[in-house]
Amino acid sequence: MEYSNDVLKKVQLAWSSHKDATALSQARAAKAMGMNQSAFSQYLRGTIPLNTDFLTKFTAFTGLELSDFGASSDTVPEKPLRVLTTLSGRKPTNPSVLVQTILECDESYFIEVDYDDFGLRKGSMLLVNPKGNVRDGDRVVYLRKKGQPIVFGELSETEEGWEILEQLWQGGRRYLVDPKDDVFRVVSVYNPQARGRKFR
Repeated sequence: MEYSNDVLKKVQLAWSSHKDATALSQARAAKAMGMNQSAFSQYLRGTIPLNTDFLTKFTAFTGLELSDFGASSDTVPEKPLRVLTTLSGRKPTNPSVLVQTILECDESYFIEVDYDDFGLRKGSMLLVNPKGNVRDGDRVVYLRKKGQPIVFGELSETEEGWEILEQLWQGGRRYLVDPKDDVFRVVSVYNPQARGRKFR
């Protein structure tokens, strides 16, 4: 399904507002949504027509609703995805999260972001595909030996081997990948809708 210019204007305004609030670049936002910066820019300019797939990723990233853009949630099915663990290795807040997605996620799972010194909001979910190919420059999770926190970062090939640069606001450490440990690609980031507290 394609959407009108009115929807495009709403997306452009929403992006402008989100960018001002978070100071994120187009490239970082595109990466968080699992696309390259060029494609994201083309969607925002209208060169690539908006579609439900893009709007689903965009609303998950910004925390908005599909209905804010004239898309019916009836067109996108809800699927429960399991939350395997948290980045710090603690038990997740919920064992699964119900998400609206048109993506096939049979083998995929979430890892919950559970601390604040991070480029993503606490409560964000990293969608991990354990079957996907991992390439230089991919955002990945590094599952180290039991008892050690999971590392989320960007994978790069160096003379010493594969290395992961942790993605924290204040910069991050570099980890040389042990071939015995697992490295999986982060396909996307999902931001569950924020819910306010009830005060009595």
